[in-house]
Amino acid sequence: MTTDQWIDRLETRLAAPDHKERGRAPEPRFHTYLENLGWIQLFNYSINRFHTDPAFNLETQIRQKIFHLDHFNDDSTFGMDVSASLGMYFEYTLVGIDVQHQDDGVPNMAHHPLQQTPDLRLLKRHDYRISGVMPAMFRLRDALQALAKGRLSVSLPRWDRGPLDLAIQLRGYDNFVGDTMDRPEFVHALMRFLIEERIRWWDAYLADTGATDKAAMIADDWINIPFISPAMFEEFVLPYYLELERYHGRTPYIHSCGDKVPVQKMLLRIKTLDTYEVNHWTSLEGTLANLPADKFLSISILNSEVLLSDEAKMRRELERIATACRGRRYSVCAQAIEKLHTDMNEDISQVQRWLRVAREVLRPTK
Repeated sequence: MTTDQWIDRLETRLAAPDHKERGRAPEPRFHTYLENLGWIQLFNYSINRFHTDPAFNLETQIRQKIFHLDHFNDDSTFGMDVSASLGMYFEYTLVGIDVQHQDDGVPNMAHHPLQQTPDLRLLKRHDYRISGVMPAMFRLRDALQALAKGRLSVSLPRWDRGPLDLAIQLRGYDNFVGDTMDRPEFVHALMRFLIEERIRWWDAYLADTGATDKAAMIADDWINIPFISPAMFEEFVLPYYLELERYHGRTPYIHSCGDKVPVQKMLLRIKTLDTYEVNHWTSLEGTLANLPADKFLSISILNSEVLLSDEAKMRRELERIATACRGRRYSVCAQAIEKLHTDMNEDISQVQRWLRVAREVLRPTK
């Protein structure tokens, strides 16, 4: 099909009554989620072709939306938009870390010289226009806009990566932990450098795109107790989150793949943080004990549990969530990041079962 025909298909699919109904779904809402790894396995393509072939990129993004709507009866809604993304770690390239992707989507990050020598002179200030993968993202954005002919909104990814994540990637985990004990002034200087780079990038992004809303999440996979301690978080991380909140005006969401329960009460100091992630490593019961009742909970179920549980186990888990969260606002995501079965159709059917059971348990008909 031509690009125009793909856009026609998306426009028709988004106008369908079932898509409009998703947007009116009552709480609690439930979703499923595939990352690039899952889509690559499902559609059998190379992520490097996806990043370098604009027509294929646009077609694939549209195919993903249509496939989700046709196969996953959840509460997700979509728009007439695509992203000029070159992977979820583009921020690494702006602080001097080379990132390459295997064809199957797995990123490979090179070591930065800072990992051997704790010397901030090894870090260079980025240039929004020419540093890292920015030139390639601009080329992709321009090409997608030309293909879309004004029928789709084309956006750049935004710098969401947090300073802790970047600092550990630059120094290495063992070195960073040692730095907090042996050279704390260096850690503070590194964290300041990183949030200043993020702020400089955002200033340039706003000028480039004309966007006016500075609100932004923080993605920091190393908020993971006990890999860092609550004391380390309070001294070396939280002050810089609070500075980012002051800059952005609103920090509505913080993502980490780790256990955040021991630092949740500290996170309450971020007053604009209104949605708290309860990933599969974060205790729901501990979260409920820590957080006021007005905080919205975004609850995710472990990928392997999504793809391997039988219906009885699904029902028990969803009933546990519904009982624990009675009287609170929350959503549930049955995420399937990558396949576990030889035939991915089995994984799709498994996700569909989760969604059906979730509808029965979380929003039973009267």
